[in-house]
Amino acid sequence: MAKIIFEVNYNVLPEKRDDYIEAIQELKELIKEKPIDDYLVLETKNRNQANNFTEIFICEDEEQLGEIEEDETINEKVNTIMENFIVDGKATYSTKIEI
Repeated sequence: MAKIIFEVNYNVLPEKRDDYIEAIQELKELIKEKPIDDYLVLETKNRNQANNFTEIFICEDEEQLGEIEEDETINEKVNTIMENFIVDGKATYSTKIEI
């Protein structure tokens, strides 16, 4: 089966950066409990994109990604992050499938 990479990119409110880092660490712990190949949170280091972060989910298949998307506890944490720390609550999403 083809691996799946799901990416979420957003900007964090500068004044909420420390709280965001704490919340994302909690999210990482929740996701660690799921059968997923890898989960990363990366920060863009660029003068023009301060506080820009990308979450990357690497999954064996779509089922694995679906398990994360359907988990209520993870969804609650994601919603809290989006509502409280993300500029305008806006993110861009991208799904990539291995060929």
